[in-house]
Amino acid sequence: MFFLFPGFVSISFAQETAAVHRFGLQDCIRYALQNQATVQNKIISESISHENAKEVNSRWFPQISAGAKYQYTINRQVMVIDNNSIFIGKLQNLQGFVNINQTLFDPALLGSSSGARLQENLSKENMQLSKIDLVAGIMKAYYGVLVSREQLSLLDTTITRTRKSLEDTKYKFQNGLAQKVDVDRIQVLVNNAVTEKANALRNLNTMMQSLKYYMGMSVADSLEVTGTISDSLLTEVLPETNAQFYKNRIEYLQAKTGLEESQLMKTNITRSYFPTLSAFYTYEAPFYGNTFNKMFDIPFHPASYVGLQLAIPVFSGLKKHYQYQTARMNIEISKNNLRNLKNSIELEYNKYFRQYQNDMDNLKTQKENIKLAKLNYDNLKYQYDNGVQPLIGVLNAETTLLQAQDNYISALYLTLINKVDLDKSLGQIRY
Repeated sequence: MFFLFPGFVSISFAQETAAVHRFGLQDCIRYALQNQATVQNKIISESISHENAKEVNSRWFPQISAGAKYQYTINRQVMVIDNNSIFIGKLQNLQGFVNINQTLFDPALLGSSSGARLQENLSKENMQLSKIDLVAGIMKAYYGVLVSREQLSLLDTTITRTRKSLEDTKYKFQNGLAQKVDVDRIQVLVNNAVTEKANALRNLNTMMQSLKYYMGMSVADSLEVTGTISDSLLTEVLPETNAQFYKNRIEYLQAKTGLEESQLMKTNITRSYFPTLSAFYTYEAPFYGNTFNKMFDIPFHPASYVGLQLAIPVFSGLKKHYQYQTARMNIEISKNNLRNLKNSIELEYNKYFRQYQNDMDNLKTQKENIKLAKLNYDNLKYQYDNGVQPLIGVLNAETTLLQAQDNYISALYLTLINKVDLDKSLGQIRY
C-alpha cells in the first residue's frame, strides 16, 4: 500500500503527527512559556548563571592536586674530595606529591562571589522581561483573533441583510415596482460585503499564524481559539495613585542591579588593597636509583610541609587609584540611568493611560453610532418597502452602517491593544 498509495500514506502520516489544540488566553500563555524558544533560552541562561555562581563559591573549598615527576640525570653532579671524584645523586628520580591549598581570606574571591550573585539576579530579571514581552505579544495576537471573529460576525449579518434586500428588489423589478439600476446597486453592496469577508478571513488566518508563532507552536498543528470579547476586558481605569509604581517594572530592577554591579566594582578595588591569606599542605614521596627497577628497592623518606602564606600588595603604580576613580564615575552614570529610567516609565504610563481613556471614549461613540446607523437603516428600509422612501436613501443608510461597523472594529482592536500596553507600563503583567 505504501508504493501503491503514496499520497494516502503521506496524508495519514500528517494527520497522525499534527496536534489539535483548543486554547483560551491562559492556555495560550502556558503553552508559550513551555515551548517558545526565546523564553526557554532565557531559562537555560538563568541555570547557567546559577551554575557559575556555584562554581565561584566552590573556590572557597580546599583545592587538592596530586601528581608524579620522573627525572633521568644525563650527567650527574660530581664532588671532589681529596682528589676523589664522588657522584652526587642517582641517575633516575621518581617523586610523587599531593598538594592541598585552602583559601582563608581573599578579597578578590569575595568580590567574585558577590558578582556571581548579581549576575544570577540579572539573568532572572532578563528571563522575567522575556516572559513579559512574550505574554504581551500573545495577548495582542489573541485579542486580534477575537476582534477578527467579531468582524466576521458583523459581516455575516451584513451579507444576510443585503442579500435579503437584493432578493426583495429583484422581486419588485420582476413586477415592475423597481428599476434594473436598483438591483445593480444592491448587488454592488453584496459583492463588496462578500469581498470584505474574504479579506477578513485572510486577516484572521494571519492573526492565527502570528499567535502560533508567539506560542512556539508548529505551523502543522491546529489551533482553535476559545473565548469572546466581554465587558470585563474593557473596564474603566483610574489614575495610578502609587507614586512608586515604577519599582514594579522589571526594567527598573535591572537598572538597580546595574547600579549594584558598579558599586561592587568600587568595593572590589578597595578590597584589592587588603592582603590574602591561605593555608597549604604538601606531601612528597621520593624514589631514587641508578636503574628504574632498583628505585623501589631503596627505602624512601617522605617529606611533608604545612604552613600559611600571606601576600600583601604594596604598590601597583597608581593603577588601583585610577581604577577607583573610574568605578566612582561609573556609579554616577548608573545613578543617572536609574533616574532617567524612572522618568521614562512615568512618561510611558501617562501616554498609555491617556491613550486608553481616548480609546474607551471612542469605542463608546462607535458602539452608539452602530445603534443609530442600524436604527436609521431600519426606518428607511421600512419606508422603502412601503413605497415612501426611494432606494438611494436605503443605500446611503447601508453604507453609513457599514462604515460605523468598520470604525467600531478598529476602535475595539486599538482599545484592547492599548490596554495591554497600559498594564505592561504599570508592571502588572508578571509571570
